[in-house]
Amino acid sequence: MDWESILWTLGSTVVGVIIGGAVNAHFAKRSTQELRREAEKLRRLTLKLIQILDGANLIDVKEWDRETGEPSKWPVTVSLDSSYRIEAPTPRWKRMWRRVFGG
Repeated sequence: MDWESILWTLGSTVVGVIIGGAVNAHFAKRSTQELRREAEKLRRLTLKLIQILDGANLIDVKEWDRETGEPSKWPVTVSLDSSYRIEAPTPRWKRMWRRVFGG
């Protein structure tokens, strides 16, 4: 092994690490911004849902924050009028089994 190949290997490794770090930082920043946008959108949709449920008298918001317009307090109760019994659909393989073998 000569010094030239050692230096070449070391240099290319350093350059690769720097480029890899830059690519990683770029995509981390981009995904963080996207995650923040999605979280803000989800917060707005949740607030809208709470306002709709409060307007329909399905929940009773006791206090609203004056600065943000978000609910501060509401009781957590279950209303029998607003609950439904929903069953998951039967899987396709089970329907086929019943057609072929009965039951």
